[in-house]
Amino acid sequence: MAQLSPAAVRKGRNSFHLFNTFNSLSFVLLSGSFVTLYALSLGASNATIGLLNAFGYITFFFLPLGKRFAREKPIVKVFGWAWFWRFVGVSPALLAPVFVSRGLPGLGFGCILMGIALFNVFRGIGLIGNNPVLANLADGGAGARRADRGAFLVNVNIVANLAGLVANLVVALVIGRSAPAWVFAAAMGVGIGLGVIGSMVLIRRVPEPEGYRPDKAGSLLKSARDAFKEKGFKAFMEALFLLAFVSGMARSFLPVYAKEVYLQGDDMVMAYALVSSLGSIAMGLFARRLVDRLGAKPLYVVFAAVTAISLLPLILSPGPVGPFASPVFVIVLLSLVNFLTSFGISGEENVGQTYFFSLVSPERTLDLGVVYFLVYGLGGTLGAGAGGLVLDALETLGLGPASAYRVFFGSLIAIVLWVIMRSPALVRLGSASVRESIGVIFSIRDLRAFNLLSRLDKSADPVEEIGLIRGIGAGAEGGASGQTQAGLLAYLGSPRFDVRLEALLAIENMGELGEAASEALVAEVERQPYTTAYLAARILGKSCPRPERALPALRRAASAQDYMLQGSAMVALARLGDRGSAGMIEDVLASSRIPRVRISAAYALEILGSRSSVPTLLSCLRRERDPAFVSDELLLATASIAGIMPRFYGLYETFLEDESAAVSSLGDLAASAIGEAGSPGRDAFDRALADLLADPPDGAPMARIILARGAAEAGEDWPTDLVLSESALDPGLGYRGLRFLIAAYALLRSSRDPNR
Repeated sequence: MAQLSPAAVRKGRNSFHLFNTFNSLSFVLLSGSFVTLYALSLGASNATIGLLNAFGYITFFFLPLGKRFAREKPIVKVFGWAWFWRFVGVSPALLAPVFVSRGLPGLGFGCILMGIALFNVFRGIGLIGNNPVLANLADGGAGARRADRGAFLVNVNIVANLAGLVANLVVALVIGRSAPAWVFAAAMGVGIGLGVIGSMVLIRRVPEPEGYRPDKAGSLLKSARDAFKEKGFKAFMEALFLLAFVSGMARSFLPVYAKEVYLQGDDMVMAYALVSSLGSIAMGLFARRLVDRLGAKPLYVVFAAVTAISLLPLILSPGPVGPFASPVFVIVLLSLVNFLTSFGISGEENVGQTYFFSLVSPERTLDLGVVYFLVYGLGGTLGAGAGGLVLDALETLGLGPASAYRVFFGSLIAIVLWVIMRSPALVRLGSASVRESIGVIFSIRDLRAFNLLSRLDKSADPVEEIGLIRGIGAGAEGGASGQTQAGLLAYLGSPRFDVRLEALLAIENMGELGEAASEALVAEVERQPYTTAYLAARILGKSCPRPERALPALRRAASAQDYMLQGSAMVALARLGDRGSAGMIEDVLASSRIPRVRISAAYALEILGSRSSVPTLLSCLRRERDPAFVSDELLLATASIAGIMPRFYGLYETFLEDESAAVSSLGDLAASAIGEAGSPGRDAFDRALADLLADPPDGAPMARIILARGAAEAGEDWPTDLVLSESALDPGLGYRGLRFLIAAYALLRSSRDPNR
């Protein structure tokens, strides 16, 4: 299946955005609130309004006819020419004011109904091409899978709503509080002209989605039947139907609610439509940063929840009573409701389409796209058509307008809540969980990281990439979502070393690893020795969610020729609690001559904390001639395992700076542990200390003190007592740091930190 080149994708997307702009400007003037106001200006009833809005959904029942044309004709031609004829079909609606003014309202409303019906019939035929064209441009051709597919689909929504906002603003300024019917008719004529221009752009400039052409021998009914056997598809269709039902009711009667309950004029109703466009735009700006990283399913649930919340004020408001009749209150209430409702419903529709493209394969996109729109259309048709009948029935029961609408919108909230409760049945398709997604949505840190990741995805400059990755890491502050980590994983494959290094440093700064990051770092340990493998091993040791997956690779790395990797792997094994590696680490410490490796091995043994490692550490201190910085590390590791840290650390720092001051500090410690100067025990310790630090040393007195105290207590320190006493007796004990450790141990062994 052919894939589009990057240049072809850009050109095709730009052409579609141009078509989308003209189409959206036109659509505002030929549908929705505008047509509702047009009909109301001629005296239409609630039932008529419901029927008009229902036509906006029955369009989807003509998709099978469109599929027949698409079997034989290019998909874009079917799409574009059907779009052209829908603008021709709506033209009878322009004659309605003429017939109504002459006392023929039935004929006038018939013209509107016929025009809107034809508009939606041809729209249904052409709509067969919408999903294949969008999927083709989103993916970059059949068989491709662009990382920005969800962002493109959201951008389509943003462009449409920006154009709709401009159209709504102009209309609100032109029609005033109560415009005559001929003004609406003239505006519809402008909409027809804009739509024709957009159709020509679509026909001539948008690429044909070749890989999405349906199988001529395929049966739509069979495809639908097979798809509904899949639990995930069936669950999605159920949610789609119910949410379309809610949107059909809500969208159709929010303008009527404003006029009937709060007595708003036509100009204000169009102003609220403008606010709705702002809500859709805000949704797009919000969703395009998230949909490709969090996935469509959690956002589908989140937007459904926003829809339910947006309708709550309508069931809580008592209507224009007392302070609730204040113009300021009314404007704020209706603006908030229209903004949030549009935010939620547009979000459902947009991420629902993204979810659909992820759920079905390219060759099934056209057939199941028909099913998608049929289900959506059925839900919307029933919602819009039944809405007027329900309201009329409620008013017949004696409920006032405000009370009737409270019942009306309350039932819609109940339906949305049912969808949310059923959402676990939806297939995740690799997305984040709803809980994780909500955490990201309310995290400024993660939202900022997603914004930087979006810029990073568009960058082709390694210097810029490094700067952006550093920004992501700096903003992580010890924690980040798994999706933020996952966004950096692709950069571990960069041919530039600095890019890979910065990506790992940023991941390290994010704290706990996600599953995907953990797997990628294990692969990095095995794939990148001598470069970044050591850093991957270090990160795994700090926070690996499933240590058993990392241990085999780290054990192999602990014997690697790359000394940086070898050292990091040993420390990582210790941090992950792999006590079975202690013997191997001791062997490395005893055999390696590389300072970095020896230091890492000593630190790893310190982390594991096994007293059985003390002989190995002391053996290295007694018999080897390491640089001081290596011996100091071995010494501190021994002190830690022996249980005299952190008190010994301060003493040893003093010893390295001023030996006489450190000896005085030992004297102060001896006063509290043994007794004041002059006492028998204290005099014996002072003589033993002087002998141990003399050149040549005599460690026998200090060894006797350690063994005497150890024998008296017979505790778990006895093996360490024996090893240190043996070291004190070594006549070749030249390393003064080890002598000082033995003396400090004699005092600290019985007064260790109780927290150890």
